[in-house]
Amino acid sequence: MTNELYESLIEIYKSYVNEKESLIDYIDNNSNDFQSNPTLKSKKDYLKVIDSRINTLSSLLKIFENYFLSKKNEEIFFENKIDDELRDNYRREVFTKRLQILDIQEKERHRIARDLHDSTLQNLSHLVHNIELSSLYMEKDPIRARLELEVVNKKLKSVIQEMRNIIFDLRPMTFDDFGLKESFDRLVDKLKETSKISIDYNIEDIYCNNSLVLMTIFRIVEECLNNAIKHSGGTKIFFEVKKNKEDNCLIMVSDNGVSFNSKEIFSSKDSHFGLCILKERVKLLSGTMEIDSEPEYGTIVKIIVPLLD
Repeated sequence: MTNELYESLIEIYKSYVNEKESLIDYIDNNSNDFQSNPTLKSKKDYLKVIDSRINTLSSLLKIFENYFLSKKNEEIFFENKIDDELRDNYRREVFTKRLQILDIQEKERHRIARDLHDSTLQNLSHLVHNIELSSLYMEKDPIRARLELEVVNKKLKSVIQEMRNIIFDLRPMTFDDFGLKESFDRLVDKLKETSKISIDYNIEDIYCNNSLVLMTIFRIVEECLNNAIKHSGGTKIFFEVKKNKEDNCLIMVSDNGVSFNSKEIFSSKDSHFGLCILKERVKLLSGTMEIDSEPEYGTIVKIIVPLLD
């Protein structure tokens, strides 16, 4: 089934490439007749659509190729004559990694469910009670009824804001509409509303055809900021996102809070959910992460992520 899907994607990819070549030939041959040829503009617009589809299919094919490569390495590994203990250790390591990913997903679902129950659902229940109360006062005490409805109005606005924050946590709409930089602006505004810590930042325009890579970069920075706000105990945070000399994405997040030993935390059996998520996301993008944390100097997190298409 997987091989058949892969072959189908290759055929679709080839058809789009051929279609792109035909479009380019048509546009080149008619470029001098732009005013008299009304279809030329539509051909150019469609060429952008074809390019987008080719980039998307290229990313999908890379995922399949990486999957096939890992499967092949696994088969070679088991075909060799190795002892049972080494084979069991390999299987255990693979199983543990899969469990970690599942654990992260379930904890994220639990967090969303808890936020909805503790804030939005409770507030909506109170709103129902206030509306019922105002309806009782409607005829006997109109002034009291109007006051109750004003309370409902304020609470309803608060619920709407809570829902916007939850939606932003799931998928910031600004990312799809305006891009990465504007999403960071919105994130910082949101964090400043809920915390007293000072946040300064510098964001350069980071370009990548694969929006999933950019979205994961956003999540990495978001996790770093949340960790610093919750655990550093500091008063200032500075972060920047830019390209380094190798055209990779460089992420730097620093705070003036208390320090910690990152090696002890990662090797500890205790759960450090935020750092585990951060480490896994960086690893999924084939990136590297360094944490420099010293007493009285705060913490600096340095992450480098390749901007692969």
